[in-house]
Amino acid sequence: MKTVLKLAIFPCSVLLLMAADPAWKTKQIDQWSEADAKAILTNSPWVHKVTPALLPQRGEDQRRVGGTMGGDDGVGLSVLTPATLLGGGSSAAGKRGHRPTMPVFEIRWESAHPVRAAEVKAHEQDSPDVAAGSYAVSIYDVPGIDINQKTLPYELKREAVLKFADKKKKDLHASRVDILPQEGGLTTIVYIFPRTHEITAEDGRITFMSQIGRLAVAQYFYTAEMQIQGKLEL
Repeated sequence: MKTVLKLAIFPCSVLLLMAADPAWKTKQIDQWSEADAKAILTNSPWVHKVTPALLPQRGEDQRRVGGTMGGDDGVGLSVLTPATLLGGGSSAAGKRGHRPTMPVFEIRWESAHPVRAAEVKAHEQDSPDVAAGSYAVSIYDVPGIDINQKTLPYELKREAVLKFADKKKKDLHASRVDILPQEGGLTTIVYIFPRTHEITAEDGRITFMSQIGRLAVAQYFYTAEMQIQGKLEL
């Protein structure tokens, strides 16, 4: 009797494990449901949540070298003001025990076909445009951005890079940055990188790095995971 029960339970366990596999591993893209698409855009090899690191305040000499003067660490960026991070004025920042509450960003490898398809199937509005022949990485839910500041795209572009685990391969630097307003005073920042040399499955790990004011962002992407049916999707 025990042998019969084991034989009966084992297939059920296998089915449960198969059901737990994410859609991008078990279904063709055109078979994804809206729920599958939303799951991919929530947590997948192409989409991650990251809390940025707070960099120290720069001195006047450092700001002069960096091309920014005045009281801020970046033109058009109030992302690190007490009002943004603490929800209050400067007096809140001065109180003992108060620490900045860091925002949580969503980072998407925007140019990947699974991401583009999931955005359509999830009925997302105003998804970023991505030119063919480019890699694109987006940061969502960024507070404190002045989208009317003309020099801001340049400020953001010069701090963005894709780094390879293989140090012999040259970094890919952003060629353009698009700044898109969201609801609630938040912003999506889209970093465009040229495909001057192809990222392959053998590259293993790609690190996206950027800086927004005094917020430093770094996120790993693994090429072994960013595949559908053995094809790397970037």
